[in-house]
Amino acid sequence: MLLIVLAIQPLANAQAEEAAVYAITANYRVTNNGPGTALNARMIIFLFDNISGWSEQTVLSENIQGVSTFLSNIESTADNRWVRVSVGDLGAGESRTVTVTQMVKVKSVKILVDPNDVGTSYPPETLDFVLSVDGLYESNNSAIQALSQQLTNNVTNPYYKARRIFDYLLENFNYEFQQTEHSALWALQNGRGDCTEFSNLFIALARAAGIPAKSISGFGYLPLYTLQAGTDIKTLGHAWSIFYLPNYGWVPADAVWPQYIGSFGKTDYAHIAGASTGGEGIVRDGTIYWPGPGSIKEPYITYSGVQPNVDFSWDGGTIIPEVFVDVSLQAPSQIQNDMMTLTMTVKNMGRNLARNLVAELDVDPTYFEVITSRHKDNLTSGEQWVTTFDVRLREGAYDNKHTFTSKVTYESAYGEINGTFLAKGETPVSIPAKPVAFEQAYNIMLFALIGVVIVLVVVAAAVVLMRR
Repeated sequence: MLLIVLAIQPLANAQAEEAAVYAITANYRVTNNGPGTALNARMIIFLFDNISGWSEQTVLSENIQGVSTFLSNIESTADNRWVRVSVGDLGAGESRTVTVTQMVKVKSVKILVDPNDVGTSYPPETLDFVLSVDGLYESNNSAIQALSQQLTNNVTNPYYKARRIFDYLLENFNYEFQQTEHSALWALQNGRGDCTEFSNLFIALARAAGIPAKSISGFGYLPLYTLQAGTDIKTLGHAWSIFYLPNYGWVPADAVWPQYIGSFGKTDYAHIAGASTGGEGIVRDGTIYWPGPGSIKEPYITYSGVQPNVDFSWDGGTIIPEVFVDVSLQAPSQIQNDMMTLTMTVKNMGRNLARNLVAELDVDPTYFEVITSRHKDNLTSGEQWVTTFDVRLREGAYDNKHTFTSKVTYESAYGEINGTFLAKGETPVSIPAKPVAFEQAYNIMLFALIGVVIVLVVVAAAVVLMRR
């Protein structure tokens, strides 16, 4: 058993970070089904990478077990990171498992784009990412080109082009889980899909509009999962997109997370990026194979020998949040006397204790005033904290839709290193028109009645004068 520690980075930060920390394990099984011996079996293992810009991701530590020899140092490009390893010779019927464990910190990203600052000229290295890819991003297909042109007609700013494409997907396509991966054209023709189909179609439409775009294959950790269930890495696969804006760089877009809202120009700390790709070599024999951790497909495998029959497979793994707090907000059931109560639910999804929690509600002071705030000393792993906020409504708050931001700052630890974290959640709340009070209604009716009487008196007086 060979163990190698490849990287260790500090976690501590004086300022609260909107982030989570995950322990991610992936298992790769190598089996020789014989009858001959497999000699010098080698493979490439993809690893999570440090990313900045469209994502903020840091590999805190990692180790690889079950490797006979490391054939290279860590290799990387702008899109992927990997290591070449040997698992040695395998006799008939023999199997070996390589286990990769990485501790990864992921921060939420929000890229503030001023459309007026977006340019129109793209760097040469991005131009490959406007090309059509058969079976994946068919941006040269006439139907995709026609829709892209319809959505971006008379629009020159790449930001507004991308936004129109993104909004169109949200409004016109249905989320439906797919057993297999489909291309952009399939998504357009069927009007449905999951994260893969939404991402592929966004990319194809963007490329048809001249905007460079790529896929991100990775994982998403939803708050509905617990430490006891739902952490199988195979069930957490997720895909989203990045597109290029001149003067800004790569910008994230996820049309299915959160559902019905999406994330344009931002991602939360539940998005764990595995690898990015422009589509090169992804489609083989009509099947889509994404690169990244968990990928162990040919041509990443080599071996020799007389009649060996080696099967390389991804044998699953887990994603366990070490530090992860989820925050959600429930809309008020009623509004009385210009007051409403919002319920905040805070759940510690991580394995580590959350300490000194301070819950706050961000509102627009033009329309609202928060009367209360909340504090809790500790929140153990798996524990849930439900608290409320009393909010006073100002006159302009009624008959409108508002976005409330719930946030919690807390202290937690990765190993012996303490950190200060921030968890946030946005909730749209529709405030109905202000109800008319009984006294107001009575006064309105009284004034209306007086008005009617006055009108009748005037009419009667006019009739009398006419008869004279």
